[in-house]
Amino acid sequence: MIEKLQKTNLLDKLNEKEKSLIKQLESHPLFDCLPTINWENFIDILIQRRFLSFSIVNVYELVIDALSEEEIKKTVREILKEEFPRTCKGIPLLSHRELLFQDLLNLGATREKILTTPETDVTKKIREESLKIFTQNFDKEYFQVIIVAALRFWAEVLVSVEYSCLWRKISEHLSSPHGDSNKPRSEFYYFHMVHDARRSDLGKEAMIGKRTHSQELAIHLVERLICSENDLNCCLDVEEKACNLKCQFYDQFI
Repeated sequence: MIEKLQKTNLLDKLNEKEKSLIKQLESHPLFDCLPTINWENFIDILIQRRFLSFSIVNVYELVIDALSEEEIKKTVREILKEEFPRTCKGIPLLSHRELLFQDLLNLGATREKILTTPETDVTKKIREESLKIFTQNFDKEYFQVIIVAALRFWAEVLVSVEYSCLWRKISEHLSSPHGDSNKPRSEFYYFHMVHDARRSDLGKEAMIGKRTHSQELAIHLVERLICSENDLNCCLDVEEKACNLKCQFYDQFI
């Protein structure tokens, strides 16, 4: 059993690294110059970002198949189910991909533009390289911690950071649930910004009450997966790769 002090030291190192990586993404030059980007070009950025969103469901399905611990699988399944919400009577509602399409329309993109704009070579490369984070480590001893750390940081923490940065411009045309009633309500960007967020350090997740997706996955990292310096190094490595890929995606628009 790993000693509590050792565990705390490992988590402190990872928390420090995560904050540094988040700051790195938040400081990307594109986000600094958002106010000067014309609206049509901004829509082009969001449409390219939509291609990366298509990967989310496939990655979650892949992780479910790859995980060996049922308790972690249950959490991942629950998060995946939210991509395809239903009413309390089981009637399907709009999927998250449909809500993304709806937000883009409300931002002024035409249906034709969304559907016919091609994926850029850079976007395609980033999408493929992101998937490799989850597929190229099957034979590694620390595969379980790698895929959970990657899923949490790439698909939840950094997504919230991205949408928080983009929200500064999106909010010119869309509102939050309690915002300007004269603007259409964001049904995709705002809620992912909130529900995916890293609201607490690893090891500080509330055990009761509503947790974000990042916090739900963090509990498994803390309680089951990060048990040694090697586990920590795997997390540090995969999270840095994830952040670098996010930054490379936005580099294409500078």
